[in-house]
Amino acid sequence: MTTSFRRAPDFDRRTDLIEATMDCIVELGIQGTSVRAVATKAGVSNGLIRHHFASKENLIAEAYGRTIAIITGPPLAIAAGDGSPREKLRRFIIASISGPVAEPRILSLWATFISQVHINDRFREIHRTQYVAYRAACRSLIQGVVEENRVRISADELHHLSIALNAIMDGLWLEGCLSAEEIDAALQIEIGLGAVERLLGIKLGREVPA
Repeated sequence: MTTSFRRAPDFDRRTDLIEATMDCIVELGIQGTSVRAVATKAGVSNGLIRHHFASKENLIAEAYGRTIAIITGPPLAIAAGDGSPREKLRRFIIASISGPVAEPRILSLWATFISQVHINDRFREIHRTQYVAYRAACRSLIQGVVEENRVRISADELHHLSIALNAIMDGLWLEGCLSAEEIDAALQIEIGLGAVERLLGIKLGREVPA
């Protein structure tokens, strides 16, 4: 996949260079992605990349951070936004398994990066920070829904349910990405909502965005 880059002010150039890096990683892998390759992809000089990022390692770490932001950003924004707990949880689930997160490019990037998390300290810290934020959002949404339904739940139960919900979203997202010909977005959302309803013992409704 090749991305076309516009001439942009300095504050946009970092984003363009990160996107070019992500494209290179999809095509060449982390080892094959060099400053020169990114410069060629973005249509800029090597010096401009070094000016903004200083090293290939910094550039790759920024690309991983951007990948995780694409995956977790929409659901986290929903969790922090307005709406009833039930509505927010439904929208959170949908955003976690469909839309931009389900694009093949994102799966390729995630698969490449995740293999490095346990051997790269910077990747591990990015992963840990985002995982904690996502699980905290799961916990908050579950708590809101159970309180809305006047159900008592212990701190341990809430913790366990947040881990389980996170695991359901991860697994269903991965299954949907790998089986796109068999599982379309509507079916994936239907399965996701149903799984969380059974997990929590509540009804979320079935309004699916167009």
